[in-house]
Amino acid sequence: MVPRDSAARVLAVVQHPLPYFTVALEVPAAYAEAEPGHFVMIETRGGLEPYLRRAFSIHDVSSGPDGVRIELLGKVVGRGTAALAAARPGELRALLGPLGRPFAAPAAGPVALVAGGVGSAPLFLLARRLAERGTRFDIFYGGRSAADLPRREELAAFAERAGGELVATTEDGSFGRRGLVTAPLEQRLREGRYAALAACGPMPLLARLAELTAAAGVAGEAALETEMGCGFGACLGCAVPHVDGRYALCCKDGPVFRFDEVRW
Repeated sequence: MVPRDSAARVLAVVQHPLPYFTVALEVPAAYAEAEPGHFVMIETRGGLEPYLRRAFSIHDVSSGPDGVRIELLGKVVGRGTAALAAARPGELRALLGPLGRPFAAPAAGPVALVAGGVGSAPLFLLARRLAERGTRFDIFYGGRSAADLPRREELAAFAERAGGELVATTEDGSFGRRGLVTAPLEQRLREGRYAALAACGPMPLLARLAELTAAAGVAGEAALETEMGCGFGACLGCAVPHVDGRYALCCKDGPVFRFDEVRW
């Protein structure tokens, strides 16, 4: 797909348990071809401040009589995300995308999806696509508390539709199992339950998943979370240490990398 700069119209902003939110946008027809793992660079306020756009994974895509709609899942962490969370229907935002390298479609199931908090952003669309194809998957969803598992009911429905389940963990025990999301996953990997794994979340989680998938001999990919200034390789601000000794750019070479490509 060829990225394009366009104006996106805000359709709705849904406040999940704060600080999480979803913004729905009316976008050009080309976005109907967006794949899980693609991202956009979006203007957050509609003015010069904050100046830089913010990177968001494409959370969901849908087409209908009124055109193509994408959704972005965000977490308020600063001025940019706070401004986007406060957007109102009808407002316009400059949008560059779709950008980046998406997840490769798993050749066969069953698949393990692993999300840490807002790392569920690209995995929501992947879960939808797997469910539509009938590829069995389980999704492991972890956070500090129940508030850090936005849209868990919908993710559970996708998994159940494909014959799998959602396994939720929280560090404080407020929802699902108490502890880290890697605990129930590790046991199932040892049992040889999965043919592939896809993940997104904090870097320490992804580094641990790289160890677990290597030990189990399971192919795995991860969408990395890095700060991006431009989204297309000009600013060099999203460098990722590559196993071949160079630094890859998360925006162009990723954001999705195989676990064995990154020097964790």
